[in-house]
Parts: sequence; C-alpha cells; structure tokens
Amino acid sequence: MTALVGWLANALTRLAHWLGTHVYLSTGCLHDEHAYCQGKTGLAGAKTPAQCKFCAARCVCPCHN
Repeated sequence: MTALVGWLANALTRLAHWLGTHVYLSTGCLHDEHAYCQGKTGLAGAKTPAQCKFCAARCVCPCHN
C-alpha cells in the first residue's frame, strides 16, 4: 500500500509540473521541521532551501516570509 501511495504522489507531482500549477509545500514544513526545509543540506546531500527538487516552485509555508 505504501508503494502505491508513493507512486501516486509522484505521478500527481509530475502532472502538476507538466500543467505548470505546482503549489509546493515542503515535507519538512508539513511535519513542522521548518529548519530542515530552510537548510542547504538534506538527507540525500546538498539541496536548494525551500524549493521543489523537480522544478523551481518555492515552498508556500509562511515560515519563509
């Protein structure tokens, strides 16, 4: 079941990118880990703070304002 949910989330994100309507909320912010979202290093290494790794969509969480 977890694999199906992951696949569906990935497919919907790719569709949003294709449509140009991606509204991004970082998983870190979703789980109240705002420092992680704003950091330059993630679990897999270097990352761009508060930005989708697939496109340039910025995180919509108010912690970035």
